[in-house]
Amino acid sequence: MSVILETKNLQKYFKTPKGYLHAVENVSLSLNKGETMGIVGESGCGKSTVAGILAGSLTPGSGRVTANGMPVTQLSRAARMQAMTLVPHDAKLFKGTVETNMRMAAPNASEPELWAALEEVNLAAFCREQQGLQTPVTENGANLSGGQRQRLGLARALLHNSPVYLFDEATSNIDAESEDDIMS
Repeated sequence: MSVILETKNLQKYFKTPKGYLHAVENVSLSLNKGETMGIVGESGCGKSTVAGILAGSLTPGSGRVTANGMPVTQLSRAARMQAMTLVPHDAKLFKGTVETNMRMAAPNASEPELWAALEEVNLAAFCREQQGLQTPVTENGANLSGGQRQRLGLARALLHNSPVYLFDEATSNIDAESEDDIMS
């Protein structure tokens, strides 16, 4: 198997009024094509920091991150976004419809592709009960439950179709049964 994402001796510190906070220290990992990896730990132990560094939205204090052998720091923002999708626990939703929010990831997706992504995250039935793909979404998805917001963010991420997905507590508001279905 080929290594598609790798870190070596990753370190990240944040400056605080009391000095430096060691968020991540000496993290090395490699992810091969087709593998799933989980990083678990207590709140504040650096899981989101690692996800941010892997996605390129945070820079490490030291160490390196490579995607397909290329240092992530040398990839353009567009190339990083094509190579990996960061799915946060609070995906940003925009005023419009379910469809307009999903098309941000795949403007040319067919209607069956949109519905397939909604099916995968167990949001299709809700949308069918409402106004289908034209179900309104208010700013930040305020008219949706926390689980529905996360599911719509996940459906959009799935449409992006990148080789690597980084889930940062992306299912924290979703019931256990639906989370198992989504992860499958």
